[in-house]
Amino acid sequence: MSLLTADRDMEAVDVLVRSSPHLYETIGFHCQQAVEKYLKAALIASALPAPFIHNLIVLMGPLHQNGILQFTTQELANAATLNEFAVELRYETDDAPGYTAADLLAMANGFRNKLRPVAQAFLI
Repeated sequence: MSLLTADRDMEAVDVLVRSSPHLYETIGFHCQQAVEKYLKAALIASALPAPFIHNLIVLMGPLHQNGILQFTTQELANAATLNEFAVELRYETDDAPGYTAADLLAMANGFRNKLRPVAQAFLI
């Protein structure tokens, strides 16, 4: 795993949001994957274990508990939204979401901006 793969997930999301915003399940999945990779890279760069799980909130825990990063209530809510795409919303649904593809991109960008500087040491 590297930041490059997370950055590529984000690049794919950007292209999809511009060209096919109706594909929110795919966009959400790639947003969740990117944030998961940024979190795991930040954990490793901070000499913390990066468990093989997909739950973003659980992955955020050690960074918060060790005083490396603080997460807002809104960031926790965004992580919960993106968590839905780890498995549940990877498949077509008729339910209209309460957010747009651009909202999902904004959530993921917020995490990228917060996590990438901490994870930067993992690039090497």
